[in-house]
Amino acid sequence: MDDESRSRMKELNLESVIVLSYLELEEHDKQLSDIKNSRSLVEYYFTCTPAICNYIIELYPEIELITYLDSDLYFFSSPESVYTEIGGKSIAIVEHRFSKYGRKFIKLGRFNVAWISFRRDDQGIRCLKEYREQCLDWCYDYLDGDKYADQKYLDKWPEKYYNLIVIQNKGVNLACWNLGNYTIRKKGGQILVDDDPLIFYHFAGLKQLNSGNYTTSISSYFVRPGGVVKNDIYSVYIIKLKSFSRGSDITKKTVNPKRMKFSFGKSAKNMIRNIRIFSFGDIIKV
Repeated sequence: MDDESRSRMKELNLESVIVLSYLELEEHDKQLSDIKNSRSLVEYYFTCTPAICNYIIELYPEIELITYLDSDLYFFSSPESVYTEIGGKSIAIVEHRFSKYGRKFIKLGRFNVAWISFRRDDQGIRCLKEYREQCLDWCYDYLDGDKYADQKYLDKWPEKYYNLIVIQNKGVNLACWNLGNYTIRKKGGQILVDDDPLIFYHFAGLKQLNSGNYTTSISSYFVRPGGVVKNDIYSVYIIKLKSFSRGSDITKKTVNPKRMKFSFGKSAKNMIRNIRIFSFGDIIKV
């Protein structure tokens, strides 16, 4: 979605990966170019979600099933069991599964745009085409009735498409907003979410404080990140990110954590957030 990322992906020369540029996408889908200047960068990225899937489906007629994945996911085990669960369904989506202190965010969408699968059949293609049209028409970073970004459109899909499956595997899309629902442990080298192997974790809300300190946003849901979460999930991901970052910071903006303790000049909201981060031990040192 930007020239720097495309160049880096080309350099990595990953096996079985085809790198496509946003310029190719915009050349294929002229309507994207028409609305690009009317939306913020993140809103434009939201708008592109179904457009990317539609582009690839049209570019590669041999594809029978396409799965969109968010960019801040990391796989800890094979998704084969997820595809087994999907079976012959036309569409597959995953819920947020908000924990107790995250349920207020259900207004932004029951489902999370982290994993969406579309099959090349009548229902899959009809859903994808309509989703693209909806996002082109309205896709903004605020709640407006029954619309929010590219996410809240999914709320109506289970009613509209009988051949849709809501993925039930607990190891799919583990994230800060649902971590409090489960017991996370290691057994035989495998991370378990209750009794399901962790397939992938969604690292939304991960922030870099300085070159060696990070916060996970788990404390926002009044959960203390335990040893397995810190050492075997977040630290593993951060180390992997750093190995590809050429020694630069993972995020552009950094905050000195020492100053967070004395942030009396900031808003009350920021002060409460900072106190919560330290109270729940939501700092990872790598």
